[in-house]
Amino acid sequence: MRNRIFPLTRKEVLHILRDPRSLYLAIILPIILLILFGYAITFDVRHIPIGIVDEDNSFLSRELISRLEGSEYFDLLYIMSPSTEFEKLLDEGKVKVLLVIPKNFSRDIQQEKDTPLQLLIDGSDNNTAQIALGYTSGIILDFSSNILLERLDKQGALLKPGIPPIDIRPTVWYNSDLRSENFIVPGLIAVVMIILAAMSTSLTIAREWETGTMEQLISTPAKPLEIIIGKLLPYFFLGLIQISFVILIGTFIFKVPLRGNIFYLFCVSGVFLVCGSGIGLLISAATRSQQLAFMLSIIFTLLPSFILSGFIFPISSMPRIIQLFTYLVPAKYFLIIIRGIFLKGNGLATLWPETLSLVVLALILVLACSRRLKLSLE
Repeated sequence: MRNRIFPLTRKEVLHILRDPRSLYLAIILPIILLILFGYAITFDVRHIPIGIVDEDNSFLSRELISRLEGSEYFDLLYIMSPSTEFEKLLDEGKVKVLLVIPKNFSRDIQQEKDTPLQLLIDGSDNNTAQIALGYTSGIILDFSSNILLERLDKQGALLKPGIPPIDIRPTVWYNSDLRSENFIVPGLIAVVMIILAAMSTSLTIAREWETGTMEQLISTPAKPLEIIIGKLLPYFFLGLIQISFVILIGTFIFKVPLRGNIFYLFCVSGVFLVCGSGIGLLISAATRSQQLAFMLSIIFTLLPSFILSGFIFPISSMPRIIQLFTYLVPAKYFLIIIRGIFLKGNGLATLWPETLSLVVLALILVLACSRRLKLSLE
């Protein structure tokens, strides 16, 4: 078996080396994609443009404005008078948030009356709107708590200054700074690698059919499974080189902590590469057209990896029938594994269900490629 696989592997390696530009691109492209998407995709929302209408113009209203202005989440663009047509700022998209401080704001607080504030938020971008609402509510709640504490202190309540009766002291594990890069970059590694693995192998068998060399493979004693393994091995090792570079980029440029075992990471990455390469080979064997195989490899890896893997959208929030399809997406399991290795330092003892699922998917894809190729040769 070895004597039949190695010549096929050597043939595929020579084909890769004959086109050095494609080889360089295969190594550089994942680095470019990771850096580009790593900086472009972020869940952190800062510098939200805000406008404020101060109808009270008192010490307390100015203090509230200074808290909003001093926050890293908001950029205070306008402080307007009541006569200004401030709603146009929302219509024109110049601000995302408008806060209206009513007249007698300070007096009502001092007289212990209900003091409503009007908050207008541009909801055309619902994600930014929800985050802006949370930021604004948190700042106003903290401002209100300080006023309440001062009032209790004047009434003789035994409270330490600045300390509320219930003091929440949260501790965030695994991503203490809540950096979105720590969540995004490991996910990007999974998405980029499966796309490139499938794209690379999607042309192999289809190229044999188009160039007329498949008849030569048929005449050899190599079995379909041996042909699949021989074509898969060069791209498998090329994928390991690619994933080495993207791991270095993730740890040294994006400062994502790598707390787990690097050997286990490479082992699981190898299994994941077999899944991606298997998808490309299966498409290549089924289509016999390089152009069609290339397009289908992007469709069958890019969309599921972004949408159905949990990379951006939580799987638990999807409809039940859609959740069932996610079990067929290799990136779903690898995302859990790579984030567990990077951020939590997890190993096989914790991640064995996902690792086993990847191994099973890899075997199924390789056997499916062999079966499909056998049917094509008959």
